[in-house]
Amino acid sequence: MSTYYFRIKYAAHIVPDYEGGEFSDLASAKEDASESLRELVGRAILSKQPDLPLAIEICDADGHLAAEVHIDASIAQIARFSRDR
Repeated sequence: MSTYYFRIKYAAHIVPDYEGGEFSDLASAKEDASESLRELVGRAILSKQPDLPLAIEICDADGHLAAEVHIDASIAQIARFSRDR
């Protein structure tokens, strides 16, 4: 198991993750980050927040960027989910 940290990127700031999470591999962390970003974007849109999260940076235990999940991929997944219902 590896610890990964999800930093939420907005246009003007980044929200750090001090707790992290345990994942079997980077692919699992990316799946979780993608789901988290979809939820964050959905909540922000529904509550009419002016600032949407743009991405989640996935960092390893040493603070190095391991991957990044972007809003454009999350929005496409939200659109597919809504269309398939």
